[in-house]
Amino acid sequence: MLLFTRCFLTCVVAAYTANLFAEEDPGKTPATPDLQAELPRIAAKSPQEALTTFQLQPGFRIELVAAEPLVRDPVSISFDENGRAFVTELPRYNRYDFQGNGTVKILEDTNGDGTFDTAKVFLDDVKYPTAVFAYDGGAFVADPPLVLYCKDTDGDGRADVRQTVMTGFNLDHAGEAGLNSFRWGMDNRIHLSLSLAGGQVVSTAVENAEPVEVRGRGMVFDPRSKTFELTTGDGQHGMTLDDWGRKFVCSNSNPMQTLMYDGRYIARNPYLAPPPPAVTIAPDGKYTKLFRTSSIEPWRNVRTRLRSQGVVKGSDEGGKAGGFFTAATGITAYRGDAWPEDYRGNLLVGEVSNNLIYRATVEPNGVGVVGRRADADAEFLSSTDNWFRPVQLANAPDGSLYVLDMYRELIEGAAFIPPMILKHLDVNSGADRGRIYRIVPDHFKQPPLPKLGQATTAELVSLLESPNGWSRDTASRLIYERQDLSAKPLLRKLATESESALARAYALHSLNGLKGLTAEDVLQGLADQDPHVRIESLRLAEQFAADSPQICEALYQTTSDTDRQVRYQAAFSMGACNGPRRDAVLAALILKDGEDAWFRLAVQASLGQGAAGVAAELLRNQPFRESRHGVAFLGKLAEQVGTQNRDSDVATFLTSVQSLPAEETQLAQSLIGGLLGKANAKTKQQLTGTGNAKIAGLLEQLIQQAQKTAADEQAAPAQRSEAIRTLGLSNFADVAELFSELLQLRQPPAIQSAALETLVRFDDTTVAELILEAWPQLSPSVRARAIETLSARPAWITALFDAVDDDLVRPADVGAARIQLLKTHKNMAIRQRAEQLFAAQALGKRDDVVKAYQSALSLPGDIESGRQLFRKNCTSCHQLEKVGTALGADLKAIKDRGSAAILLNILDPNREVKPQFVGYVLITNDGRSITGLITNETANSVTLKRADGTGDTVLRVDIDELSSTGISFMPEGLEKQLNPQQMADLLAYLNAVE
Repeated sequence: MLLFTRCFLTCVVAAYTANLFAEEDPGKTPATPDLQAELPRIAAKSPQEALTTFQLQPGFRIELVAAEPLVRDPVSISFDENGRAFVTELPRYNRYDFQGNGTVKILEDTNGDGTFDTAKVFLDDVKYPTAVFAYDGGAFVADPPLVLYCKDTDGDGRADVRQTVMTGFNLDHAGEAGLNSFRWGMDNRIHLSLSLAGGQVVSTAVENAEPVEVRGRGMVFDPRSKTFELTTGDGQHGMTLDDWGRKFVCSNSNPMQTLMYDGRYIARNPYLAPPPPAVTIAPDGKYTKLFRTSSIEPWRNVRTRLRSQGVVKGSDEGGKAGGFFTAATGITAYRGDAWPEDYRGNLLVGEVSNNLIYRATVEPNGVGVVGRRADADAEFLSSTDNWFRPVQLANAPDGSLYVLDMYRELIEGAAFIPPMILKHLDVNSGADRGRIYRIVPDHFKQPPLPKLGQATTAELVSLLESPNGWSRDTASRLIYERQDLSAKPLLRKLATESESALARAYALHSLNGLKGLTAEDVLQGLADQDPHVRIESLRLAEQFAADSPQICEALYQTTSDTDRQVRYQAAFSMGACNGPRRDAVLAALILKDGEDAWFRLAVQASLGQGAAGVAAELLRNQPFRESRHGVAFLGKLAEQVGTQNRDSDVATFLTSVQSLPAEETQLAQSLIGGLLGKANAKTKQQLTGTGNAKIAGLLEQLIQQAQKTAADEQAAPAQRSEAIRTLGLSNFADVAELFSELLQLRQPPAIQSAALETLVRFDDTTVAELILEAWPQLSPSVRARAIETLSARPAWITALFDAVDDDLVRPADVGAARIQLLKTHKNMAIRQRAEQLFAAQALGKRDDVVKAYQSALSLPGDIESGRQLFRKNCTSCHQLEKVGTALGADLKAIKDRGSAAILLNILDPNREVKPQFVGYVLITNDGRSITGLITNETANSVTLKRADGTGDTVLRVDIDELSSTGISFMPEGLEKQLNPQQMADLLAYLNAVE
């Protein structure tokens, strides 16, 4: 949910589920006792009572700094330069009937005792405020679809200035997955986490700005110009920067991930399709063992008992109602100076379902990191109070860590709780409460409150040496806000003379924010003794590279730096240079560090031009071209050269390939295949013409070998599938007969699917004829792949329509979701014929279907039968017990929803579609159509996965159109495969899997 619960459904689902129980035939509903006596409500504790419930690691204490009525439902906090706290309140969370608004308050400690004693309503007309950031006497506020800048100019505490600075952010139906976590970076930018919902976003500061799709991305925002750039992003609610700007995110079931690259570098090379940037760093991920000290809620115990008795469907949970990550939120790197030094850089994550805060130390792991449990046998902080909900954490002016406690009786969604239990609970309980704590060491003494608003420029510069991250960030922000040019000499002196590496790096970035940074400053930074400063200097050097050979030469030198992280950054930064030495230097870097896939990515990101030159350098090195990683990287460069289709690059690449010795013909063939697989028709013809006899010969040998392997029914399916894909380089007329054989009934489904996947590359009308000729022999799973292929090109769709007209293909085989797509096709003739042909099939209300299957909720189910039904009908998109494709929603915890909610999701998947499970249609420049779930999206590419587990990564330069279907990727109509008893068996299995 916003944030905080696992796969939270809306009130529509909850109300509908309740109605199902109410409308069921009483004769078919198991009798249930009155549960009121067994469901005592857990009473709220007063703020002072709550303080006694905490178990904290030795050496620390927790203090209350604000509570109701001063604050309620706090979900984000930002301190201004004078220590005032802007806090967003979200009473609408879990309250679907709520008619009011959220609030932004200013909390202030007026007597300096460390406790907030006044609260003023800064804004009370924001609907769903999810984040706030103090700036220039006011604050930026996230209120999707808007980001606002608001300010009090008359001193009454209420905002009288209200400006929309960005608009277009999505918030999905359940009010979740919204932008959050505004963080200041030393680069003088506010970093935003955009979460899952995406949106078409524009900055109002840019006249006639075109909307930018932000789905799956991150953002950096300039608060002065009010413009933004997209970068990498991920996560759900919670994002943090450590002292050196490394970014970490979290999501409900994934407590900590780090982002391995900045999408702005990837965007330099539009021919690069990178892997997802977010890497899980918790060794056990979701299943990290948690040491919960709160008791299991009575309603959970009752639900477990009713399940074991068969009164309500679901697993008895084996006593495991908690103890692992299901609601991680608010990841924060500790950056203060109040705690002991060895805590600096630790990651802390709130877990609201388990009423605790988890802590991990961060250790190097190649060019990445790993986050290891820091506290043995107990959490850093836990509470016996079930109402404790630590949704967000914050580094504070006093060097401590603040904890925002939403303080709710029920954080779980109503749809997860059977109605006979839910009627005795109150999902809104606690909406008028909320607490803010701070965690300090035992010896902590309250320091004076900050008054940086009155600080001189010289004082702000000196604060860049502070060991407290909040002080450094705030001083940096104020220097950028004020734009006082008298700071330049002070900053330059700090950059060269400070004993603090952080201060030297901050000083360079602050100089840059004042437009005072010079190439000489950067050169000094590149020679700094600290590798972190050298890394920051590399980033700053990029702006000078185009006009300064000296800067580029210095960048080239850093590729031999003794520090691996410096070399990794250098690989990205050298993309700013384009001198004659660059390709040789990048090739040398690959030879040194190329075994690491992240280094190979970084080097290719710098090759918007020059891929052929680097390939030529690397092909001269026999050990590299014989290594597995060498072959892989050369293949990537071959594809880029083919996609770019620049004559000079193609010529350079072919010259290098033709110089390979005869014993390396297989490598030469592979590289030619990679080149031609991405080249356009004109380039292919030029390369295989009479003027390129050797290249044509290599290609012919490659295709002949592929034909032989593809046809060999004794060869391993993986080898045959790879050979079939190579046949995409052929002329269709030369291989049509072979493809016909590959679709025959005797072929394994994997071979048939590989053939269908490859056929889509041929723009030939007879492809559809070949597929439809084989149709009667295709199994249901292969038919789904065949429909996907036939939908790829308009001419093939027409052939599919003819087959439906002739009763060769049934509308049920096409599928309701696909039919809906065809009815909205951009080709008018296709739309009209689809409407005529499939008039009886339509997506719509499925209440009758759901009602007809209510008997499945009371029938005894057979788990083994359900297992087999799942594997037959569901494994194309879902995985359980290591069987299937993990494409759709994670079903490991689905039993917690209750059988009625599961049944509703199965039979009516479009009732509530989460943004990550909405289908998309992508049209390529050559007219091919691809449908599926977007599983990864970067600056350069989009990856869609199909229901059969296969997928495509398409470069944005090759995309003509990308649009959401608005339809769940899970198809309607599963009831046609399952009768009520089989549905009961399937539910029994889903509820039994641990």
